[in-house]
Amino acid sequence: MSINLQSIKTTFILMKSLIITAVIFCALLYSCKSNKSESTTASSKHSLEKMWESDTVFTTVESAIYDAKTNMIYVSNIDGQPWAEDGKGSIGRLNIDGSVKDAKWITGLNCPKGLGIFNGKLYVTDNHQLVEIDIASGKITQKYKVEGAKGLNDVATTDDGIVYFTDSEKGSVYKLSEGKISLVAEKLQGSNGIFIEKDRLLLGTWGNESLTAYNFASGKLTIVADSLTQPDGIEAVGDGGYLVSSWKGIIHYVSPDGKTSELLNTTKDSVGTADIDYIQDKKMLLIPTFFKNKVVAYKLN
Repeated sequence: MSINLQSIKTTFILMKSLIITAVIFCALLYSCKSNKSESTTASSKHSLEKMWESDTVFTTVESAIYDAKTNMIYVSNIDGQPWAEDGKGSIGRLNIDGSVKDAKWITGLNCPKGLGIFNGKLYVTDNHQLVEIDIASGKITQKYKVEGAKGLNDVATTDDGIVYFTDSEKGSVYKLSEGKISLVAEKLQGSNGIFIEKDRLLLGTWGNESLTAYNFASGKLTIVADSLTQPDGIEAVGDGGYLVSSWKGIIHYVSPDGKTSELLNTTKDSVGTADIDYIQDKKMLLIPTFFKNKVVAYKLN
């Protein structure tokens, strides 16, 4: 029996080549899977799970805020054109399980938007004025006229009772302190949402589609995160990151390093996500849906 050494050698080289090719292919495949897994983990670190939605009894619901002392959720009803002085606006109330307490608890407002709470008082921006409501009695106790205001929007309060609020039309931030209104910052690019931290304000600015920080000491503005279309509500998660709503129907998580990931997108269903609130100890995100006339609650996982 004769053996063709040249044939064996050729076969061996061919097999070796096939083995090397297979090893490289497997390595590339593993690398792709690994990268895909890492990318998915990074974007899905947080997720939203629907808990409940209220009845559609509210009217152009713009803002929602939770009051731990009364265990109640307050919502602002524009009820009409967003900036109209028509007296149709109101404040409604929800129980923490989403059942409606009062669709219209406080009436006689114009186009109420942002809400803030301090020391038993609910503060509401209402176009050209800041309205103070006594929660216990359910009565309006004060109206602060803001000279030069064009379109007041979101509200945030400090632990020592200072009330900050934005003017989206004018691009300004004001504050109420010891009964007096004063200008904090101006010439901003469409200041909408506002959130207070120790040394700065966080603002959702529409003009540059960004989460913008205003430093109290220096007065300087810096971009925390960009590419946020129509940024509205801003809430701290508690891990150094933030939840930011885009008015047209998107919720983003903004990580401490400014990276963003989309957690919810309801734009295809034309469901808005306006001025949100986040209850950290309940991990509950409250979303007012604007024209859909309801509040939806999600659990943040």
